[in-house]
Amino acid sequence: MGAVAALGILAGTLPAAAQEVVLRYSNWVPATHPIITKVIEPLARDLEAATEGRVTIEVLPALGPPPGHFDLVKNEVADMAFSVHGYTPGRFALTEIGELPFTHNHAVVNSLAYWNTYKRFMMDANEHEGVRLLGLWTNGPYQLTMRGDLLTSIDAVEGKRIRVPGPLVERVSTALGMVPISSSVTDAYEQVSRGVINGMFQQIETVWNFNLSEYLTHISTVPGGFAHSSQYLVMSNAAYERLSEKDRAALDALTGEALVLRFAEMWQEEEEAAIGKLKEAGAVFHEVTGDVLAELKERLAFIEDEWVQAAGERGIDGAAALAFYRSEIKRLAAELGVDN
Repeated sequence: MGAVAALGILAGTLPAAAQEVVLRYSNWVPATHPIITKVIEPLARDLEAATEGRVTIEVLPALGPPPGHFDLVKNEVADMAFSVHGYTPGRFALTEIGELPFTHNHAVVNSLAYWNTYKRFMMDANEHEGVRLLGLWTNGPYQLTMRGDLLTSIDAVEGKRIRVPGPLVERVSTALGMVPISSSVTDAYEQVSRGVINGMFQQIETVWNFNLSEYLTHISTVPGGFAHSSQYLVMSNAAYERLSEKDRAALDALTGEALVLRFAEMWQEEEEAAIGKLKEAGAVFHEVTGDVLAELKERLAFIEDEWVQAAGERGIDGAAALAFYRSEIKRLAAELGVDN
């Protein structure tokens, strides 16, 4: 009886973190989307293997709308979620550095430079307060995709109705004399097919993956894009605390830069595949150069200036951060042998 009692006491003192932990991931994209099949599911398998089965990720149908996923995690409705910073305008002003125009076309170069810059200059600003930031990155650049029009001059696109995905792109389109129309990407097919919009600033992979190539047949590109989509994966603090110290270390090793690279490589692969498919389908690609590109850069220079000012208002040396970001892009592009 004494031995049995001793075993009972011992069992009662075992750390709770040794128990299995299921992390609930709220998913608002299609189950077949590469975010799930090429990133989240492989991440789940790697985490389960690294923790010897103690920690698993359960992908659930969306527990709320896409813009609400940060708060779903903060309020512990979900344990993990992916979303886009631009979906909640004004909330993540510092992350707009990752959305700026004319940075780099390659998702890996841009994402790693962005992550390194955010860690060095902005992580302490605690912009993601209430959750654990597992990583942030960008996908392919926003280029101008239109129904029959090319950006051969500013006049050629003036007055065109353009769907915009967020506030920064809205400022871009307004500066170019376009008429911005804010809507979700899931509404884009109906809008362009009915002539409600003439085009949109969007990643090229979206044109293909959302079956928009029938209408968005003309694509004008600039080096580094007109803008970018800043994205993130967050985890609730409570869920992180449920893990043992050993399992936290396993998760840490799979997130941060490793997660940024995983997402960026996936997005670059999707972008390159879409460009090839669109060219085969007869899409017209036009690279904006010369005087037109110079005029674009002049008209859009205020966006960087506004970001530097906004960063300063939050106690960040925006000019230093932007200079570092540019230097990281240059360094990484050279290391990877990637042209813009």
